[in-house]
Amino acid sequence: MKIELRKDISPFWLIALLAIFVGTTSVSAQSPSFPIAQQINCDRPQGDAQVRTCIRLRYEASDQRLNEVYKQLMSQLSGEERSPLSEAQLGWIKLRDKTCEFEVYKSRGGTGYGGFLNECLDRMTKQRTVELEQYLIKQR
Repeated sequence: MKIELRKDISPFWLIALLAIFVGTTSVSAQSPSFPIAQQINCDRPQGDAQVRTCIRLRYEASDQRLNEVYKQLMSQLSGEERSPLSEAQLGWIKLRDKTCEFEVYKSRGGTGYGGFLNECLDRMTKQRTVELEQYLIKQR
């Protein structure tokens, strides 16, 4: 690895950078392994943290599915049809996000806020996916 240093850097910073580099490499070399993240069984989550993680993962999967269906639909549309769908989808995303923010507004600041928000996002995303799937069926 080649490291180029600026000519105007002070010796203090050179020593500090070298100490950080040597310190981090020696620590990582001494560590036998980093702990592996615990697998979560979302069919039977244990505790609030796992429940919130599972809700977030469920929403992320729904969002990924929505994007897949959206891309499929866009690929079957003419150029003229793509623009209105794109605009509608952007509008729907804003609507979904604002609706969910409103729906969980009273729980803001609480430990369950993120979970409640992700549940709403998941529900609305699944509904939109069904709508786009219906458009996809009509295109065939």
